[in-house]
Amino acid sequence: MTDTKTVADRTGELMETAFTVAENHIQAKPVELADPRDGTKAHFAMTPGGLTPVSPHSWDAFRPFPLHRTGIVALTQLQSFIDLVNRFKFLHSAIFASDDFTKPSLTAIFDYHPDNAETDGEASVNAVQAMRHKASYAFPLSKEWQAWINMNAKPMGMGDFARFIEDNIVDVSADPVEVFAKASQDFVSANRGSLATPSKLVEISRGLQVYERAVIKEAKNLSTGEAQFTFDSEHTDGDGKPLTLPTMFSITIPVFARSTEVFRLIARFRYRKTSDGLLFWYELWRPDLTFETAFNEALEEVASKTSLPIFVGAPE
Repeated sequence: MTDTKTVADRTGELMETAFTVAENHIQAKPVELADPRDGTKAHFAMTPGGLTPVSPHSWDAFRPFPLHRTGIVALTQLQSFIDLVNRFKFLHSAIFASDDFTKPSLTAIFDYHPDNAETDGEASVNAVQAMRHKASYAFPLSKEWQAWINMNAKPMGMGDFARFIEDNIVDVSADPVEVFAKASQDFVSANRGSLATPSKLVEISRGLQVYERAVIKEAKNLSTGEAQFTFDSEHTDGDGKPLTLPTMFSITIPVFARSTEVFRLIARFRYRKTSDGLLFWYELWRPDLTFETAFNEALEEVASKTSLPIFVGAPE
């Protein structure tokens, strides 16, 4: 028979043993396992619930220097992007270009994958990179480009159209068609276009008066705020003379902000009658070609100054 006093004396010892067993069972134990494919070792914590991987970042705070460069630098000027690329580029660095018409951009990946020729096609530690270190540049579209593109082919009332023309009249070119690029000359010629000068557009914006048979027309003058309505049997101007509206005009604007290079765009002049009055608008001829030209010129500059390959698209 167990002595009651003896059991009582061992209560503390038994409780300590129980706590020790429980602690050893619950406490995580570190283990190191190797990947059978390439021998890469990783640390895990063995717990009652199974193996839990230990994050490699757990050691970062104790290193004097990081193991890898990480992060994305966002540049706001093209030359700064070029300078930074030249500072951090490797032999296998690469640049990816997004040719999105509304938000073009460049992304440099410094630790990009080398090509197969550099690694003899072998999957080794040098064959792929983690792509942790990058630089980006979002092309800023010029205010002039945004203004003309945003209102392209959008019908406006006479007052709104007049205000738009007056606000952006400095972009309208007075150059004769003979100085245009051949493609622009051919387009104007094929459409039998008559080009409006800046002064003509100002005249139109400040007091265009158009009447059409059996239809009442409204004309507003921004200087006085007056409005006139009349019936007429043929198109005339305010003096009763036949009205000749220009069919086209040209603008010269930069595509990108802070750029000194301007590009010419041809705009077709349009108007139509509605039950609410006259509507006016313009239609730019192939602005996508102008954008593509400016964008490709920028890519050529970056490629020339960095000696890195440029891929149009998005990285994996």
